[in-house]
Amino acid sequence: MLMQIDGTFVFVVISFLVFLFILKTVLFNPITTIIEKREEFYKKNSKIKEKSKEKTKTLIDQKENLLKAAKTEALDILKEAREESAIENSIVLKQTKQEIANSIADNKLELTKQKDIAKSEIKKEVNSIVESIISKVLGESVEVNISDNRINEYLKI
Repeated sequence: MLMQIDGTFVFVVISFLVFLFILKTVLFNPITTIIEKREEFYKKNSKIKEKSKEKTKTLIDQKENLLKAAKTEALDILKEAREESAIENSIVLKQTKQEIANSIADNKLELTKQKDIAKSEIKKEVNSIVESIISKVLGESVEVNISDNRINEYLKI
């Protein structure tokens, strides 16, 4: 028995095509748009995350360079003190050692201050990024305060 094409078959085909068109406009297009927006959002946040990581790495490198410079400076001062100690008496040697200790302490204090400043800047930046992400995801403004322990844990300080 062959299939006969009559009005019912044509009506079913037309109904199916109309149904597909309605599904495409009502369901598939909005879902595709939402997926594209979500992908853009993730790409943007990924770029922000990478910039933050680069900034953090730069700050850590600067801190390490400052530490190396301070150590080099301290070693240079110590070397000078040793050369002078051969010429000078023990009193001058004691005074020089005291000056070196004070210089190292000052450098350590300065580096500690710079580390704290860098850490607070990183904390502000991370808080800002987290607040931005949460507010975009939830659609409302949220105040976030990342603890120093979390920052230290991330930076391994």
